[in-house]
Amino acid sequence: PVHLEFTVQGMEVKPASEGLIPNTGHFHVLIDEGGAYPEGQAIPFDDTHKHYGKGQLSDDVALSPGQHELTLQFANAKHESYGSKFASTIKVTVK
Repeated sequence: PVHLEFTVQGMEVKPASEGLIPNTGHFHVLIDEGGAYPEGQAIPFDDTHKHYGKGQLSDDVALSPGQHELTLQFANAKHESYGSKFASTIKVTVK
């Protein structure tokens, strides 16, 4: 697995269960999805969109061997993206 740690500046991490609170949200990892989601677009629930709605700040993500693009995306309690300003993308190679 690939160990990831999550941070955000200018927002506060809160569990999605606390509801919509301005300037708060939680993390998502988008696997091989081509980068950040536009602001306001909901992030799907499937194998390539990992949700951390409990407010988690890290995870060990299992990936198949090869190159992968991982985007850390911050979103509100309704899983609606805060856009590219609150996203970061890296490339990793899994052996």
